[in-house]
Amino acid sequence: MKPVPKPARNGSIRTLVVDDAPLMRRAIQHILKKQDNIEIVGTAANGRECLEKIPLLKPDVVTLDIDMPVMNGITTIKNIMVRYQIPIVIISSLVQDGYFAFESLRLGVVDFVPKPSRVGGDNWAEEETLVRMRVKVASGMQVNRMRRVRRQKKSKKPCTASAANPPIVAMGTNLAGPNTIMHIVTQLPLDFKGTVVAIQEIHPRILVPFCDYFNEISPLEVVPIKGSCRLCRGKIYVGSTCSGIQIDQSGGRSNALVVRTGEAVKSPIDSLFKSAAHFGGQNVCGILLTGIGTDGAEGMNDIRRNGGLTIAQLQDCCVYPNLVEHAIEQDVVDVVMSNAGIASRLESWVQGMM
Repeated sequence: MKPVPKPARNGSIRTLVVDDAPLMRRAIQHILKKQDNIEIVGTAANGRECLEKIPLLKPDVVTLDIDMPVMNGITTIKNIMVRYQIPIVIISSLVQDGYFAFESLRLGVVDFVPKPSRVGGDNWAEEETLVRMRVKVASGMQVNRMRRVRRQKKSKKPCTASAANPPIVAMGTNLAGPNTIMHIVTQLPLDFKGTVVAIQEIHPRILVPFCDYFNEISPLEVVPIKGSCRLCRGKIYVGSTCSGIQIDQSGGRSNALVVRTGEAVKSPIDSLFKSAAHFGGQNVCGILLTGIGTDGAEGMNDIRRNGGLTIAQLQDCCVYPNLVEHAIEQDVVDVVMSNAGIASRLESWVQGMM
C-alpha cells in the first residue's frame, strides 16, 4: 500500500493529541515526533477541550481517545465531523468492546488503533509505526465525502444454507473502508440471494466485536472470517486486510465454496478477487471501494476475464480515490457507481444469476 496524503501546510501534518491520561499524551507525542513531517500543535485532556482548541490550533489531524471525562470520544467525533470535518485517528485501549470500534468507524474516523503497550506481548515498534502511518495517511482524507451510517436496527430473515453455491460478491477496500461497506450492506434487501465476502482495513483484535455490532444494523447476518467458513446465501463475511482472505473449495462430496484466512499478503484485495474469479467464474461480482494504493486492479482483471462483473465506487464518493482511480486507468472496471447505486445493481445482478 502506497499512501498518497495531500500536502499539509508548510509540509507538516499539524496534529492535536487528545487523551485524558498525561502519560499517554506524552507517549503519543513521543511516537509521532519520530516522523519528521508530523508537528504536534497541542494537546487536550478531553473532548470539550479538544473542540475549544481546534479553531485556535487548526490541526490537520486529531488523534483521539474514547474513554475520557467531561466529553467522551464518541460525542467528540460527532462534533468534529459536523463542525470541522477534520480527519480523526482513534487511539484507544477499548479494543475488546465492539461498540466503540463500530461507532467510531460508523461515524467516519480514519481508523481505530489499539494504544501501543509494552505489556501483553504487543510488538511496540510495530504499534508505534502503525500510529505514525495512520496520522500520515489521515492528512490526505477527503472528509467532506464521508457520511455517517444510519444506526437503526434491522430485522433479519433466517438464512439457510443452499446446496448450490450462491453468486459471490467480492468487496475490497482498505483505509476508511468499513464505513463504505456498512453503507452498501445496510441497503441490501432481506431476501438477498447472493453471498458477500468483504475485506477491509481493520485491526484483527477489533474484527470480531466490530461484526457483532455491525449485525445490529445489517439486514443480513454478518460473519467475521476466522479460519474456514462455508459460503451461504444471504450472509456477509467480513475479513481484515491484515490476513490473506481467499475463496476455496471444501473438497468432499459437496465441494462447496468456503472462505479462509491465511498468512498476510502484500495485496490482500487482489488475493481475494483472484481466488473468487478462479472458483466462481462468471458467478462473481468484484467491487472495489475507497482506499489508498493500487491493490485490487489485477484481481478485477481476473474477474472480468472469467466472465464476472466489476464495479468501482464513484471517485467523487471516495474519501481516498486511489484504488478506484488506478483500476479505472487499467481499464478493468465495467461500471462506476455511487454507494446506493451499487446496492441496487447487486440486487438485480444476483437475480439475473439465479
